[in-house]
Order: sequence, then C-alpha cells, then structure tokens
Amino acid sequence: MKEKILITSATGKTGFEATKQLLKDGYPVRILVRSKNANALFLQKLGAEICIGNLTDKNDLNNALKDIKRVYYCHPFIPNLLENTKLFIQCAKENNIDAIVNLGQWLAEFDNQKSIHTKDIQSSYKEYEHSGLNVIQLIPGFFADNTFFVTEFAIQLGLMPLPFGKGKNPPISNEDLGLVIASLLKNPTPYFGKRLRPTGSQSLTPNEMAEIFSKVVNRKVRYINIPEWMFIKAGFFFAKEMNLDAFTISQVRHYMKEYQTNKFDGTTNIVKELTGKEPDSFETIVKSYVDNSPYKMRSFSNWLLAMKKFMALPMQSALSVKELEKYNQ
Repeated sequence: MKEKILITSATGKTGFEATKQLLKDGYPVRILVRSKNANALFLQKLGAEICIGNLTDKNDLNNALKDIKRVYYCHPFIPNLLENTKLFIQCAKENNIDAIVNLGQWLAEFDNQKSIHTKDIQSSYKEYEHSGLNVIQLIPGFFADNTFFVTEFAIQLGLMPLPFGKGKNPPISNEDLGLVIASLLKNPTPYFGKRLRPTGSQSLTPNEMAEIFSKVVNRKVRYINIPEWMFIKAGFFFAKEMNLDAFTISQVRHYMKEYQTNKFDGTTNIVKELTGKEPDSFETIVKSYVDNSPYKMRSFSNWLLAMKKFMALPMQSALSVKELEKYNQ
C-alpha cells in the first residue's frame, strides 16, 4: 500500500499540479484547503480526500496530519509565515511525520532582502534545521505563471508591459514544479537536508521573452519596462483576477527590484534529474496560456477592451509605497 500524502495549499499553483500527478501515479492524497472551491472539487473528483481547515489553526493541522507520513507544506502568500511554520513543525513532530517537502524561495539564499516574507522564509529554514525532522527545501525562483497577466495585451495590442528591467530569468512551469514535488514525495530520502532549485530550460531577457510571445501569437510583441508606480497600479487593477492583495503586492514589488538586478538568472538540471524530462520551454508555456486565454481571438472588440484596460491602468487607485511598506513589517 502506498502511504497517504498530505498536500497543503492544494488549490494553488504548485499544490494543484503535485496533487494531480500523485493521484495519476496511484497515491492516496489528502488535501488541506480552506474551502471547496472549483479546484478542490476537481481534485476530489480525481480521488483526493478533502480536509477543510486553516494552516494557522493547530486543531486543523493535527486533523489534516492524522495517519500521514509525507507532507508538501506550501505556506500561502499571507503574513506571519514564520509563526505559522513553527506551528506546523510542532504538529509535524507530534504526528511523527517522516518526510516534508517545504516550499522555500530562491531569493532567501541572498542576504539583505527587503521582503518580510523572504526574511521569514530564511528564519524558517533554521527552525526546520533545529526540528530534527526530515525536510527537503524546494527553492524555485520566479515562476513563468507570474508573467501571464499580460497575455491579453500581448495578443491584442502587441505589448508586454512588465517591470523586469534587463534582468534574466529561467521561467519554470507550474506543471514542472508539480512533477518535481510529486517526485520528491514519492522518493524523499536521498534529498533530505538539501535545497533544490528547479528552473526552466533557458534563462531569458524580457526582450527574448517578447520575441517568443511574438512567435506564438503571430504578431510583433514589444516589451515595455514599466516603472514601479505603474506596476503597483497594475497589481491593484488585476487584484481580483490574479488573487492579489496589498500584502502580496508589497512583497512582489521588492521581488521586481531583485529581478532587475539579475538575481533569478541561471539554470539547473533539477527538473530532468527528478522527473526524467526536460523542463518545458518558455515557448511551450506561452502556447499553453495563449491557447487557454479567453482573449486568444484577435478582433476589434477584443482590441478595444484591451486598449481600455491598458489606458485605465494609470488611473487605477492604489496604495503608495509608504502605505504598502506598512504590510512589510
């Protein structure tokens, strides 16, 4: 019998894909989610056991960890990561968890980080090291998924407005991250105590990414390096669609500064080593997002809608940098 695996944040980018892969491979999976939303119900139909609860509640955690030996712990993008991780570690020890794959962050490998979320991740590593638990730290960089709120603008307007400067990044797909997580949960022992940085196949400049968008959407797409103030306004403009809030935007604005200084550059062979396949190329990822975009058909009405959104961005009400920093303390 294959041991049941717990996936936290199972309706998010990485947990969702990992759960699908584990179920496909015949593993029993319990998912800890806050509600039975569409993704949770989809996973339930595939065979996942749903456990409703919150990572910040000890009773919910103990209920989710009952009869579990392996866990993917993915703290959501909310405040108090360090305190919540301490609680999870306590519950994991009480429930004799054999293996944990923890979602960390590549930027936590660098000193002098400004993001409180990143600082909490750095501190959480020390908590895990002192816990005596068997832990694998998964430390990806900037996900490909974070690029695609511009898909409509790329298709309809030929524009890719992003605050990447001239930084390079090897964008990794959610699907590859899910495969990596599933692989580690199926065979964790060789990787205990390690920090693994999975990346995409090639590190790309923003202009190279725009060229790939051009190829996929069959029109010239031009990269526009937008300033911080416009990025913040865009964050609030797309807040509901992209599941963003003030805390998330307050953290990501610091990540954009790190992106511009080339902190995400460089590739690894982790995806190939763990999954046996080459990482998805950025072209493959773009094709997937374009094919599934509600804006993939170019028409005057879709162009007009995209233009209205683009012109509305500078007018969007948003918190100032000073106000955002109140969420970063």
